[in-house]
Amino acid sequence: MSSTKSDLLPPTMTAPWTRPMPLADVPGGEHNLLHRSAWSDPANPLRVEFKPWYDDPPPAGTERVDVFLNDDESNIIGSDQWTLPMDPGDYFVEISADRLPSGEHTLSFIMTNFADVSARSFPFTVTVDKSPPVLASDSKLVFPPEVLPPNKLTARYLEQNGDAVTAALPRYTDPRPWDRITWFWGNSPGTQDQGGIVELTDQNYADPVVITIQADLIQNRGDGWRYVWYQAQDRAGNLSLRSEPVELDVAATPIPRTLPPSSVKQAQGGASSGVLKPLDAVNGVTVVIPPEAVIYDGEGVFVQWAEPGTVGAFRTDIPDPAGSRDYKIPKDKIAQHLGKTIPVNYEVFEPGIVEPHRSNTYSLRFEELTGLPTVQCDKVSGGKLSLASIANGGYANFTLERWSFMATDQFLTIEVRGVDSSNQLVRIPVLTEFPVPEVTQTLPAGRISKTDLQRLKIGNALDVRVSVSFDAKQTWKTFPTLTPTLIT
Repeated sequence: MSSTKSDLLPPTMTAPWTRPMPLADVPGGEHNLLHRSAWSDPANPLRVEFKPWYDDPPPAGTERVDVFLNDDESNIIGSDQWTLPMDPGDYFVEISADRLPSGEHTLSFIMTNFADVSARSFPFTVTVDKSPPVLASDSKLVFPPEVLPPNKLTARYLEQNGDAVTAALPRYTDPRPWDRITWFWGNSPGTQDQGGIVELTDQNYADPVVITIQADLIQNRGDGWRYVWYQAQDRAGNLSLRSEPVELDVAATPIPRTLPPSSVKQAQGGASSGVLKPLDAVNGVTVVIPPEAVIYDGEGVFVQWAEPGTVGAFRTDIPDPAGSRDYKIPKDKIAQHLGKTIPVNYEVFEPGIVEPHRSNTYSLRFEELTGLPTVQCDKVSGGKLSLASIANGGYANFTLERWSFMATDQFLTIEVRGVDSSNQLVRIPVLTEFPVPEVTQTLPAGRISKTDLQRLKIGNALDVRVSVSFDAKQTWKTFPTLTPTLIT
C-alpha cells in the first residue's frame, strides 16, 4: 500500500482503540500507557478494535484492514481480511508483541472495502514500555551500620529511633513516577513474605528512596537471622531483577524495664533488705545496682541514699569505678542514720523522657553504734571527785576521747546530775546542743565550777551524762555515764 495513496486520503474513519484499554493517565505518567499484560501473553495478543463502518449490510466481497504505526503506512504491524458480511465480533486485528516497539506511538488503520476503495482512520495514541527497571550493581538496601552484623537490630534501637528502622535504596536506572518498590522481610534469603510497598509519585520520583520498616512488623516476624530484599516495578508492570538480600541479626522483642532493688555491699541480708553494722561503714559504703537491671547505653543513672531532703541523704550519678554499677556513699553520710532504717533506690533517665524509671526499694537497717567513750574529768581519781582538788573559783574539766564517725556537724549535750542536801534532784548543764568544734583524739568537753558542785550533797554519786546527735538534733545517742562520788 503506497504512502502516496494514503496521503491522498484524509482521516475520515473513527480512530481505533485497544483491548485491553490503556491505563488511565496520571500526573507525570506516560499517556495511554499499555500495561505489559495487555500485549505480553502470546496466547492473548493485543487487539486493535474498530467501530463497525456499515449501517446497512454490504454486498458480497472481501474487505481488508491494515494497522500501521506513527503515520507511516508502510509500517504495517497487523492486518486481517474478511469475507462479507462481517460478524459484529470481527472488527479487530491482533498485534503480536514483537510488532510493538517501546515508546509513544499512534495506531491508525486503512480499510480497503469490497470495491477496492480505501479509507483512513484518525490515530489512537498508546505508549508501550518494555524496559524493566535496572537495579544498581550493588543493589543491597543500605541499613544504618549500628544494626548490621556483628551488631544486632535491637528493641532498644527501635525505641530510640521512632519505633522503626530505615534503609536507603541504591538508585536504580531511570526511576519514573508511579514506580513501585516492593520489599520483603523473612527468615530466608529468598523469602516471599512481603513487607510493604513504596510508590513513587510525580513529586518525589527523583528523590532518594527510603524504606521505613516499622517495629511492629519486625517484632511480629520474630527474632533471629532475617533477610531483606526488594524489586522495582514500573507502572507498565515491568519487574526488575531481585536485589541482593541484606542479612540482619534481629533481637527486637521488647525487654521489660526491670529495675530490681539495689544492695549495699557491706550489709548482710537478702535481695530487698539488709542490716549494716556501723563499724563496717566507717569508710563509707558501696551501693550496687544488680546486673539484671535493664539500663541502656546513654541513659543516666542516679542512686538515692535515704529519703531526699532528709539529714544524711545523698544522691550521686558517678559510678566508681567508671563503667561499673557500683556507687560510693561517703563516710560522712553514715552516722546520721545509725539506729534507723532508710530506703535506697536508683533512677534511670531515658533521653528525651522527663519522668525517670524508678527501681524497687532496698530497705537498709543500721544497727546502733557501740563503743562510745565514757566522759573523763580531770578532778576524778579512784572514782571520787574531791572538792578540795578544785581551787576556789576554779573548775573541773571534762574531755571525750574520739568516737567512731566523729564529725563537726554533730552536737553534744553534757549534764551533771545529783541531789542537794534535801535530796532534791539538781541538774547542772555543762554543754547544751553544742557543735563539735573539731575532730581530734581528745576533745575538751566543757567544765563545771566548784560553786556548782558545792550545791550537791557530799558523799553521793554524781551522774555525768553525755549525748551526741548525728542528725542535726533530731535524735540523740547516749555515751556511757561517768558516776564519781563527790567528796570534800
